[in-house]
Amino acid sequence: MKKDENCIYIVTLGLLIVPVIVALGSDFISQAEGRVQWVKSKDGTPIAVECAGAGPNLVIVHGGIGDRSRWKPLFPFFAARFTVCAMDRRGRGASGDSADYSLQKGAEDVAAVVNSRPGTVFVLGHSIGGVCALEAAFLTDKISKLVLYEPPLQDRNHDAVATKMENMIRAGKSEQALVTFLQEIVMVSPKEIEEMKARSSWPGRVAGVGKQIREIRALDRYRFDANRMRGLKVPTLLLTGSKTASPDLKRAISSLVDCLPNLSLIVFQGQEHNAMDTVPQQFAETVTKFLLDTKSKAD
Repeated sequence: MKKDENCIYIVTLGLLIVPVIVALGSDFISQAEGRVQWVKSKDGTPIAVECAGAGPNLVIVHGGIGDRSRWKPLFPFFAARFTVCAMDRRGRGASGDSADYSLQKGAEDVAAVVNSRPGTVFVLGHSIGGVCALEAAFLTDKISKLVLYEPPLQDRNHDAVATKMENMIRAGKSEQALVTFLQEIVMVSPKEIEEMKARSSWPGRVAGVGKQIREIRALDRYRFDANRMRGLKVPTLLLTGSKTASPDLKRAISSLVDCLPNLSLIVFQGQEHNAMDTVPQQFAETVTKFLLDTKSKAD
């Protein structure tokens, strides 16, 4: 539709306008094209960050599988309103790694990226990335708003599943290990797993499933402190899917609703744990509305 409108516009106004249309078009495209840089975390580990667009800073922290590339399809939705920066969590994508992984280090990585940006920063975290984003809010005062999509932060124990996955990976069955994670921990529906398999990002997610073992165990060690969370004044949007089946995720949502003092909750009807993939425009519009709403500010 846009191409047709541009053609009519060129014909109507004449050839002199062609360079302007081309220039505008290339500027629009470049807004969604990323620029990759590296930020040193507290322990010196380099964290890769890909940024695009212009406007207020929005840092995105991906979840347990994949890397920053899973958020690239949403760059066109965000880049017109924000300087959107998707980071690779430690050990993922182009980021460095360390032998002693912990959620604390994951939070320090997010805080380092936030502190590297000029001015205040919005942060969006998905799944374990949401836990890292939430914890980062206790490490830096530069986070002006948080968006958390189903962070798995309530007490849990999935060591048996992690061991099963570990054995599968050793046996060369990495895809089966990833499916096991999705079925038994995240509890994604068979339909959504098939949709995930059909996406071009699936092979990369399979290749990175080994990192998932340490993250499962790190989350098992995490202890949610409601009293501590009550002191977090950062305006926070909590996102969840109406069809999310995991009792861990449901407990986490309920706990945050009960204790965060400056909270908004939105439920994506008909969605599970990956609404950014299934309804990307709706997802981006929901996040954008909250972040740019001048009424939702810290007390």
